[in-house]
Amino acid sequence: MMNRIAFIKFRGNFTTNSFLLHSETPFSSFHVGLHSDTRNVSSNRSIMFDKITNLNDALNLFDEMSHRHPLPSVVKFTQLLNVVTKMKHFSSSLHLFNQMCSLGVPVNEYSMSIAIKCCCQLNRTKDGFAVLGCCFRRAIAPDVYIFSALLDGLVLEDKILEAEMLFKKLVKQKLCEPNVVMYSTMIKGLCKFSNNLTAVALLRLMEQTKCKPNIVTYNTIIDSLCKDKMIDDALKL
Repeated sequence: MMNRIAFIKFRGNFTTNSFLLHSETPFSSFHVGLHSDTRNVSSNRSIMFDKITNLNDALNLFDEMSHRHPLPSVVKFTQLLNVVTKMKHFSSSLHLFNQMCSLGVPVNEYSMSIAIKCCCQLNRTKDGFAVLGCCFRRAIAPDVYIFSALLDGLVLEDKILEAEMLFKKLVKQKLCEPNVVMYSTMIKGLCKFSNNLTAVALLRLMEQTKCKPNIVTYNTIIDSLCKDKMIDDALKL
């Protein structure tokens, strides 16, 4: 969790830091409901998420939810977004997120986290940073999952230098405590560009922290070392 002081500092840097500035692009269909959530709890009843087996089911349920009076809470809409995202329909999930905002449903950190993840999985990391900017404007402190999604998006787009800059900034300024997913994402990106020595150094750093590497982390580095014919280094792990 980002501490309050670090959040305020990073929020201030968001508009001036050259990396983040160049990453922020208009998210034209992004409409955020600014009013508080005072909807009746009864509107959340009988929403059967476990009955969703495909995208059409999800879209039909969203349409049904959007016509309820009063509207279901942001929690229920976010649950639906999560279901669609887990089915890897990232574009559809973003569309539903925008529709949700257009309805005036006040988004929260969880729904914004899903939107950022979808942007990054669609190679639209710049839009992901634009949503991050919306988090700052709403005083929503991003967590390790949001930053992990952004790192993964940068790696997917082969922007390893930008990913390194962001990772170092997060660690140096103690903006969040990296978890195994964030470390592994950074190591995966380094190995992708055969930057094995830095990847191993990061692995050693992990071993000295409370966040220990898992089998995926080790396998990523071992595979990269073997591909680069650095067998002896792989055996030392």
